[in-house]
Amino acid sequence: MPQNRFTQDFSKTDPFVQQFFARISPKTATTFTDTQLAALKQVFQNRTAKDHVVDIKLSIPFPKQGFYVVLLLGKEKRSKERLQTCISTLVNNIFLMVFGLLVITSLFGTLYIVKMVSGTNSFPEQETPIKKFKSSSNI
Repeated sequence: MPQNRFTQDFSKTDPFVQQFFARISPKTATTFTDTQLAALKQVFQNRTAKDHVVDIKLSIPFPKQGFYVVLLLGKEKRSKERLQTCISTLVNNIFLMVFGLLVITSLFGTLYIVKMVSGTNSFPEQETPIKKFKSSSNI
């Protein structure tokens, strides 16, 4: 039979357990054992304490509702089975297409600005067959 978690000091001193119990019904909370709570704490600690090489979080405010964008890059640690499952949604695909177009447009815009500022022609004009014909007929 599971031990009653509310009668022990552990539930009163551990912030994780207090926060976890606040989210569930008291009747359910009394059914957890020390082993189960330790395992839950370990799972949630591993979930939130991951270090990433790149961790970018941006908030995008809108009048009635805000959105956020998170970009995380790091070493792949998922199992092969989990990697093989396709977690692709329509919204993700649309976002990736828009992001790709934005990056490509930014690159071309940057090239154009560099060309204008430097005054050099980074994109030399190719001689068309008509120009070749006109220049050779003058000779």
